[in-house]
Amino acid sequence: DYLNFLLRLQDSRTIRKIVSIDDHTVLAFAGLTADARVLINHVRLEAQSYRLSMEDSPSVDYTARYLAKIQQSYTQQGGVRPFGISTLITGIGADPQNPDKPFLYQTDPAGTHSRWKAQV
Repeated sequence: DYLNFLLRLQDSRTIRKIVSIDDHTVLAFAGLTADARVLINHVRLEAQSYRLSMEDSPSVDYTARYLAKIQQSYTQQGGVRPFGISTLITGIGADPQNPDKPFLYQTDPAGTHSRWKAQV
């Protein structure tokens, strides 16, 4: 069967659709893995920079806004194409009154982001 043949050939260590951004933030993506790799590196670098300057980890909202800003900027520049991924960004600890409250954000290739209500 063709699917089993592909699964045997594919190295499971190379496909990572869910990645950690920071201690409290995780990103899942759908789309072009090469584009995701570039954006993930941008977001991780910004999270480290934020932590160094503010002495605190960035909120999930900050991370989602930063990612959406990068995605949106690539829709307005000539000579570059938009990033071909949509993301779900989730994390905890952004609300000082309720530090265990989870947050879920979605971004799309156009650069829009939205917060979702989620329950587990």
